[in-house]
Amino acid sequence: MRIHLTRDSVAAGDDAGAPHPAALTLPDDLDLPQALAALGLPRPYLPLIGGGRASWILHTGDGAPLAVLAQQWPCARPLPGARGPLARLAGPDGDVRLHAEYRRQLDPDAEYDRLAAD
Repeated sequence: MRIHLTRDSVAAGDDAGAPHPAALTLPDDLDLPQALAALGLPRPYLPLIGGGRASWILHTGDGAPLAVLAQQWPCARPLPGARGPLARLAGPDGDVRLHAEYRRQLDPDAEYDRLAAD
C-alpha cells in the first residue's frame, strides 16, 4: 500500500519545503499501530524542535484524527476510534494520505485526552 505523508511547517525557514511530501510503501495487512511503527513516526519524518518538546496530530486525508505524536514520546499513540486496518483509510486510488498537524509545544497528553473524548 502506498502511503503519502505531508506535515505542517514548524518555522519560517521550514516553509520552503511545505507540505514536506514523502511517499512510502507498506504491506497491505498492517493495522494503524503497526503502520505508525513501520513509518518510524515521529522520527525521522518529523523535525526536532528546540527545547525537546513538540506535539503533532496525525490526520487522515479527510481530516479525521488518527494519533498523537510527540517529540518526547518514543512512539505514536493511536486514538481509540482510529484502530483497525490501514487499508480502510485508502482512497479510490488505493493510496493512504496522512497529514501531521504541528501543535507546537502543547501538552501531548492533554491533546490525546481531548481527541479521545470526542
